Amino acid sequence: MKTLSRKIIPALITSAITLPAAAQNSLVLEEIIVTAQKRSESLSETPMTVNVVTGDVLEEMASFEFGDLTKLTSGLTIFGSGFDTNIATRGLGTDLNGPVTPRVTVYLDGSFISQQRALFSGIYDMQQVELLRGPQGTLYGQASPAGAITLRSRDPNLEEVDGYIQQSFTEHSGSNTQFGVSVPIIKDQLSIRLAGMYDKNENLDATNITLGKDLEREISAFRVVALWQATENLRLRLSYHDLDDEGDIDAIVKGNGIAFDDRTAVGDFSSTMEGETDYTILTADYNFTDNLSATLQFSHQDNVLQRNWDGDSSPVQGQEQFVLSDVTGLLNYEARLASQGNDFWDWTIGAFYQKSESVTPVIVQTFGAVGGGFVVQTETTGPAQIDADYYGYFTHNTIHLTDKDTLTVGLRYMEEDRNNRQTFTSITDLIAPIQIPMVDVRSQEGVAPEVQETSDDAVTGSLKYQHQFTDNFMAYASYDRGWRGGTTNISGSVQPTIFGLFDAEESDNFEVGYKWTVLEGRGLWNFAVYYQTYSDFQYQAEVEFRNADGSLGFSTPVVNIDEAEAYGFDSDFSLLISENWSFGAALSYNKTELSSAANVPCDDDNPVGAAPDSFNTCNFTGSRAGNQPEWSLNLNTEYSQPIGSGSSEWYVRALANAESEYFSTSEQRELDSYTTLDLFVGWRTIDDAWDARIWVKNAFDESAEINNEGRPTIPDYDNPAGGSIESGLLWVRAQLEPRTAGVTVSYNF
Repeated sequence: MKTLSRKIIPALITSAITLPAAAQNSLVLEEIIVTAQKRSESLSETPMTVNVVTGDVLEEMASFEFGDLTKLTSGLTIFGSGFDTNIATRGLGTDLNGPVTPRVTVYLDGSFISQQRALFSGIYDMQQVELLRGPQGTLYGQASPAGAITLRSRDPNLEEVDGYIQQSFTEHSGSNTQFGVSVPIIKDQLSIRLAGMYDKNENLDATNITLGKDLEREISAFRVVALWQATENLRLRLSYHDLDDEGDIDAIVKGNGIAFDDRTAVGDFSSTMEGETDYTILTADYNFTDNLSATLQFSHQDNVLQRNWDGDSSPVQGQEQFVLSDVTGLLNYEARLASQGNDFWDWTIGAFYQKSESVTPVIVQTFGAVGGGFVVQTETTGPAQIDADYYGYFTHNTIHLTDKDTLTVGLRYMEEDRNNRQTFTSITDLIAPIQIPMVDVRSQEGVAPEVQETSDDAVTGSLKYQHQFTDNFMAYASYDRGWRGGTTNISGSVQPTIFGLFDAEESDNFEVGYKWTVLEGRGLWNFAVYYQTYSDFQYQAEVEFRNADGSLGFSTPVVNIDEAEAYGFDSDFSLLISENWSFGAALSYNKTELSSAANVPCDDDNPVGAAPDSFNTCNFTGSRAGNQPEWSLNLNTEYSQPIGSGSSEWYVRALANAESEYFSTSEQRELDSYTTLDLFVGWRTIDDAWDARIWVKNAFDESAEINNEGRPTIPDYDNPAGGSIESGLLWVRAQLEPRTAGVTVSYNF
């Protein structure tokens, strides 16, 4: 990556200076409007790092999944499905194995989405996606330490019927259908938009060789959006989102002669996941005057996810899990009163409330060899109940000190009350060579009684100063404070009570950046450098521990580490080279480190103590805090030419994505760097009615391992003494998808 950066950066500068002589001075980039500060403003005037991906770009790049955003901007990683999801920016994210408050929060149509995993199923009919980097401590429903992603679905057209239908076919038995149509009920007042998606694929090209099956996934979703301009001052928007998905999630493994890019699972029974999600989001905007408005927002969210999981991921009968996550009736309320357009002071005040009730029944069957040919089965039930009430009160103020100087001050107070419980009951049966039920019955609290009722509060906020040096150049400096609450570690089996609960995490970020419009409006260069510290950093540990019966257990709880730090820069550059040739580049460098991390629970090579709940600890001070790559580069370009009379044109499009090495916390080593190239060749009419293209993603079939995780021990059925042994397998949680060719045809009306 060092060689790559030495070549790329001079090339970007050269291309910006030596434009084709034919480029006309009248060419300018289209202005990008963002709502990062909960008001509409130009990207070039926003004093923070914001990356924008429009809905048109998502369609042009055949982006069917939420994770495809990773390739459309640098320094962002999104991977996972079901329970195992992660969104990371600036080097850090969150493994959502339970109801963990995310480090990068997500908002859909302005509403905080508590269960992010539902969004990983698909993305369609979007107006715009914005990535806000760094702590979001003031304006957004849940303060976040690392960043936020906002997704906005398309509004209905109030004036006329319009819409589109798009069909794609791909390798690996892939098919994706999308549509959207707006129908005005009362012209200029009331309109409804209906959109949907159906996707079925085997994109991982993976096979369970033990069961002889290819892994596939099926997704169906629809959305209804109603927009009512009730009066000149009152605007109501109601959206309903329904998403159902199901598929195979057999763990891809490596080890025992299996390479990660063999894309092979060996589990002894099918691992599957089924999800049902519904969001209802209502937004009411009322303008008292041109400079004063009020916004009320309400959302109701249901998310039910069922997972059957081969817990040991091996061909040996070792551990089987059934988890049903039922988060229904989650309610969000937010009210804001804001001024805008004042000469000196624009302000926002507001309040946020969230109520959630989460019930997660967990049933785990563990098999063991106890010697002499005897086999036992232990069924552990551990229903987790987590109820939470969250209150937030905030103010955000923009003070125009002079025509060129602006000061932004934000402050938020939040309080979180939780009820955390998980009681484990384990029943052990002798199943071979004879059956004897209930040879042992045990019960244990997963969360210590004294911390089952918790309350936490925090003050976060933002302080920004920006100066407009010229009409084309703005620079800013900012301090932002973020926070995310602690919660319960939901486990599939009994683990030491000390892992039952973990504390809140705080972060402080210092950032300096600029927005520079260059080449008479044909280019925009955004750059920011930052330094961020985390206190009580929430870290995903991998721990081997001693069970009460003397056997070894394995768990992946979230634990607190004293301190972590992150620093780096984010840069992106957009250029309109000529009327029919555009170019974009984004480059990020992010360095993370556990700056104070002694006595961290771990799984090392040392023997575990004999006492129940014993585990080993490691000193990870100086280790990477996250597994994200340090360098990330994205390049995109499109060139087009008219055909014949000029009623249509052909085009070529390319998207390159390069990442330096990911890091494995399981193996404590660097994994793979990679560079992928997506290519598109197409034809479209000038009026945008028809568009047909053929494309290939990961054109050179690059392979890279992105994330992995250790697996628990398995029963030693072949040893007369019984006991358990290492399986020799690692779970490959994420890797690049294989080369995939496809064709897409769309019609807009």
